[in-house]
Amino acid sequence: MKSREMTRGRMMARFALLIGVWLGTSGSVAFCSFQSGPGAGSPIPVPTPNGDTFAASLTLRDTSGTETNSFVFGEAMRLDFEITNLTNQQQTVRFTDGQDHDFVVVTDGTTQIRWKWSQNLAFTQAESNLVFEPNASKTYTLYWPGTLADGTQLPPGTYQARGALLFPGFRTNPLAENELASQLETFDVR
Repeated sequence: MKSREMTRGRMMARFALLIGVWLGTSGSVAFCSFQSGPGAGSPIPVPTPNGDTFAASLTLRDTSGTETNSFVFGEAMRLDFEITNLTNQQQTVRFTDGQDHDFVVVTDGTTQIRWKWSQNLAFTQAESNLVFEPNASKTYTLYWPGTLADGTQLPPGTYQARGALLFPGFRTNPLAENELASQLETFDVR
């Protein structure tokens, strides 16, 4: 009788161990499949045949919504940043905190940042994701009164603006070439 109880105890211990291994393994598999693979929120974008995964553009408009690259001193402007998934697969872009996009304005032909939307803003420190369905776009619209961080207006002159998702290295070089950012759009303040 004692031997039968020991055998039963060993069998139950093995069964419990087997269930524990199964639960641990299935959790790891689910995590791994979330982390990689096309259509599963892949951290490595799946490029199209021409090598592009995303297309980004910035359109400048006056407050009435008319597209323009010329503004009167003190006039507010609307910045429309659009980012499009060029693939036929779901894409996920990961961010180190709650900030997923930004806008910058530089003096034309320089790297001198005159204004950055996120300057002095606080964002959650939790990692975040942005999911793009196949061939889908997301648009970020910002109404900017032309006010700089010191409270003055952007003076007359020629400038360039850019919208971007926060690609790796954006915070140290927001003008770096990246498919998650628009080209620099030139505009004048007169």
